[in-house]
Amino acid sequence: MAAVVGFLASVPVAQLTGRIRHQVAGAFAALAAALIAGVGLALIAERVGGWRAGESVPVLLCLALLIASLRLRSLTGPPPRPRPAPERFAIRSVLVVVLGAGLQATPLRNWLDAQVVVLLALALTVLFACSCGEWPAWPLRRRPRNAAAPTKRHAPVAAAVTAGGVWGFGQSALATVLLVLLSERGAGQAAGLIAFAGFGAGFVVAGLVCLRHAVTQRTASALGLTLAAVSVALMSTLPHHQPVLATTLATALAMVVGTGIAMAQVASATEYLAALPAGSRGVAAAAYPAAVVLGGAAVSGIPYETVITDATRVATISQLLWITVVVLALAAVLLGRSAVALAVAGAAAVQYVLVTLLSEPRYAQRPLSLAVFVLTGVIVGIAVWIRGRQSERLARTIAGATALQQAVLRHPPEHVGDLELACLYRPATTDSGIGGDFYDVARTDHTTRILLGDVRGKGLDALRIVNDVLGCFRSRVHDTADLTELATHLDRHVARTAAARNDTELFATALLLEHHDHSDEVRVLNCGHVPPVLLGQQRAEEVDLPVLLPLGFAALHQHTRPAPTSVPLQPGTVLLLSTDGLSEARNASGDFYPLLPRLLDIPAGDLSRLLSSLVADAQQWTLRLTDDIALVAIAPRVGP
Repeated sequence: MAAVVGFLASVPVAQLTGRIRHQVAGAFAALAAALIAGVGLALIAERVGGWRAGESVPVLLCLALLIASLRLRSLTGPPPRPRPAPERFAIRSVLVVVLGAGLQATPLRNWLDAQVVVLLALALTVLFACSCGEWPAWPLRRRPRNAAAPTKRHAPVAAAVTAGGVWGFGQSALATVLLVLLSERGAGQAAGLIAFAGFGAGFVVAGLVCLRHAVTQRTASALGLTLAAVSVALMSTLPHHQPVLATTLATALAMVVGTGIAMAQVASATEYLAALPAGSRGVAAAAYPAAVVLGGAAVSGIPYETVITDATRVATISQLLWITVVVLALAAVLLGRSAVALAVAGAAAVQYVLVTLLSEPRYAQRPLSLAVFVLTGVIVGIAVWIRGRQSERLARTIAGATALQQAVLRHPPEHVGDLELACLYRPATTDSGIGGDFYDVARTDHTTRILLGDVRGKGLDALRIVNDVLGCFRSRVHDTADLTELATHLDRHVARTAAARNDTELFATALLLEHHDHSDEVRVLNCGHVPPVLLGQQRAEEVDLPVLLPLGFAALHQHTRPAPTSVPLQPGTVLLLSTDGLSEARNASGDFYPLLPRLLDIPAGDLSRLLSSLVADAQQWTLRLTDDIALVAIAPRVGP
């Protein structure tokens, strides 16, 4: 634990924030390699000099790390920010070491002993103080009234502390469980140490994986801790009277447990260290290894006599094994994706219940049956995890496409000049939120100008053309004298875009409208688009307009200046502009959507409700809308 504390204190100080993940992953792999080597060194030292020689190996390693840390301090130079007071660091360090050592000595007493409980409470208090980076303000000191509140970082602290506690608990429990289980299967103590070395090998695998790939804390905890819980549960199915096979299976399962736990550790420790302020990294980093000590102390609280005595050993280890499964599963729910852990547990439980009900309970309690139940849960959990990743990826894609569409199509206000206005857009591909219809509203000097149109195509290609057309409209709408000149600029721009893309079939249909303040009419120019519809007094009729060629054919120039058509817009009337996605929607019989008769059945008082009701009615007419729909409704503004 001294090695872990020293390393975690040095990494965020000596390394850039972006390199913390690589350093943590590499350090866990090195720590695991040292664990594997330490098993061999302990066995050799015990044979040579007894158990005291074996216990001296970690002390010598810590001394070597102390020398390396002093060398690191001389290389890093003076810190850029003032560090916390040395006396405060010394007090915390002494308390953490003393309390951790006291908790490790709890088996000499009893886990329910009053002194042990007090020791645990003090350890939790010190852990909280270290994790927050500051001691409680009262009664030691009072923060000034105008002083800024300390930065909140409870989320990474809680995740790191929980992950560290799970590591300490799982590692200590696994060492005890493997030793007893393999002894019951006919293997010796050396087999238990070899199987525990597989736990270290799992750390190496997890460190190398996290070194190459950036794994999030939720994903690492959901997959890693769930697999660790499943592997610990499978240890109850180790075969009897076959020591070689039992040792091999135990080593493989321990390797999976180590991989799962280490993946959660690397991700949690990385986010935790990266979130620490530079001025208190060396001190606050002690919260994580202190949690590891507390987790290990919880397992050490089991009295040794219950493990040594034959009458209570099997029952105690069985309870410890399933408690470890529960701890790992709960950690997977808290730190990772709860759906994955619940799917694994639910699928395994359903399998167990079905076998118990359809056959005899003894069949469900066989080791092979339990292994099948657990593996079924793992398969279901992996399927749920893959489905969740796909759903998140789809949600991010939809959110990005919607944001892109909203950036291109600006939603205008409800009142522009002397007009009431409502707009609605529905793309043909509802999952992407991207289409080729467009609209825009611009307010110039005492004039409101509206553009609605449709470019050929759908999806991202159409959206690029929409962005070009709207960009030209927004740059020219304030500098042109009339609609004809504005349409000419748009026509030339689309033609140049088509030539640049080498697309001879690129064009866009459009309606351009202009309304002067205090006027009872609008001026409309139709460039190959669907004519607008005038609503009022229980009537709905298309406005008869001259139709020009669509934009992009370069048919408008300075010698051809078609005049816009004036359309009366009296109070109580509504002018509806739409794209062909609405009028060309077909039902199963191939009939087009009857726009004019349907408009008579929809109240036109609220413009926004009119548009939403119209789209909903069109969706009921046809099974699936195959084209984009853009709608704009305008009416004279009532009141000042």
